[in-house]
Amino acid sequence: MALMLRYYKLIGVALSISVVIGVYIVFFAANDILYFVVDTLTFQNSSSLTHIVDWLNAVNSIISNPMGIGLAMSGNAGGVEKDLIVGGENQYLIYGVQMGVIGMLLYIGMLYYGIRNSWRAFRLSPSRRDGVIPFVAASVKFGMLLPLFTANAEAYIYVSLISWWLIGHAETLYQKFRRPVREEGLSTGRLEMSR
Repeated sequence: MALMLRYYKLIGVALSISVVIGVYIVFFAANDILYFVVDTLTFQNSSSLTHIVDWLNAVNSIISNPMGIGLAMSGNAGGVEKDLIVGGENQYLIYGVQMGVIGMLLYIGMLYYGIRNSWRAFRLSPSRRDGVIPFVAASVKFGMLLPLFTANAEAYIYVSLISWWLIGHAETLYQKFRRPVREEGLSTGRLEMSR
């Protein structure tokens, strides 16, 4: 969000802090911490390795069943039987396993257009008060993109309902804010045609 809002000083501070933490871990931290970080980044940590194995199982299931194998057959939701689980906690692959390639692509497309239109609604909002919900919607969904690779966050009702409600409200505002811009362009075009 700092990149989109052009807060370049904040980005510089964050990168500087990351470099300092990296230098500390490499040169000054205990060997246990260094080995833990290296094992995590190279997928040798048991948790990371489990994710990779589960992702490969999910990809194999998607290739074998491109139309999906049905709901409650993947992920860690309460209704999923332990013996039937295919794939891991990757939200995108969960939708691919359950609803097939089309369902996964629809979910990714909804995320893309939801974030894009929320950001556009924020940019078009006439006041800061009107731009709060679109900004929060874009921030939350954009911020969840990376964690969704290792988490089934949409299984939690609060996270799912609130974040998608924010996206829906932001889309409504985007259509409302966009209309005057479109009508202004149409009236300008009509004026030029009448000349």
